[in-house]
Parts: sequence; structure tokens; C-alpha cells
Amino acid sequence: MVVVAHNWDELRRFMWDYVGIVRSTRRLQRAAHRIRLLQEEVCEFYAHFKVSPDLLELRNLLLAADLTVQCAQQRQESRGLHYTLDFPCPGDVARNTLLTPDAHPLNPPIPRHLQAQAT
Repeated sequence: MVVVAHNWDELRRFMWDYVGIVRSTRRLQRAAHRIRLLQEEVCEFYAHFKVSPDLLELRNLLLAADLTVQCAQQRQESRGLHYTLDFPCPGDVARNTLLTPDAHPLNPPIPRHLQAQAT
């Protein structure tokens, strides 16, 4: 499917440009916006086309990209290989970046009776 191949290429390019080694808050916001738009397209594909391995791969790549951007947005320091223009210095202590499940186009909301188990 040409559209899936095009979206995969777009994802690869903007992740390299906006979420690569040198980052900024604005670039991360742009990447997050593009990811949301592509996620909406993937949801539309699920409704109108036969699910293919390429579509599943695109969905998974978008999920990985989304998680990467969320982690990068939480880290307000430059550490290791990644340099953030808005936060050029490392923090005093290295901390893990933890994400919690939330609802977005590729992750349906956790049913109420299962929420306690998810935390």
C-alpha cells in the first residue's frame, strides 16, 4: 500500500530530524503532533482497508515513536548521547523516565475494573 509506505518514510524522516541526537522542546512538540496525525490515519486504515503486515508494522512504529517522544519530553536535561537545546546541562542526578498507560488512538482506555491491576 503506497500510503503506508509513504507514512513510514515520513515517520522515519521526522523522527531523525526532530527527535534525533540534538532535540528541542519545539521539535519534540512537532514530532508529537505528526505522530498523532499519523495515528489517526492508521485508525482510519483499520476501518476501511484489509489489515496487512505493513499496516501493523506502521502502527507499531508509531507506538514506539510516541513513547520515545513522551520520554524525551519528560527529560528536561541533556544526558548521554542526547542533547536538548532548551536544557543544555545534565541534572544533578540521573533519573529514569517512567510512562504510565493512558488513552490515545492506538491504546484504548483501560477498563475500570482492570485499572487497579495496571498500576
